[in-house]
Amino acid sequence: MVTKYNNSVKFILIYFTFILLSSCSSSRLLGSWEFIDLYDGELTHIDTLKSKENNSRYGKGMLTFYKDHSFSSLESTGKYREQHQKLKMKYSDGADTIVMNISYISRNYLLLSAGKQPTTWFYRKK
Repeated sequence: MVTKYNNSVKFILIYFTFILLSSCSSSRLLGSWEFIDLYDGELTHIDTLKSKENNSRYGKGMLTFYKDHSFSSLESTGKYREQHQKLKMKYSDGADTIVMNISYISRNYLLLSAGKQPTTWFYRKK
């Protein structure tokens, strides 16, 4: 009887730990991210980028992720899904799904990369 109880408790603890961890990883994307700059290649560290200000020749922009798995970027909106360090974004007015690698994510910084000749977008939490 005690063994059955212990196994049930272990299962419940493992289940809730898994749920907690999976919800924490997706919640890091939530909120508004300010576009800072665009780089050639896939960057995975932000050490040299932290002090960078938004004076990019590519302009300014904001990327916002919401709890209902929708997002907005400039004048466009769509739905997103995060899965295994991949961010799949489908714009409402577009036919194709854009797949980006989440190269780095923390509470304050986000690096997204895409393409055969990768390009990395650097964002700072707003």
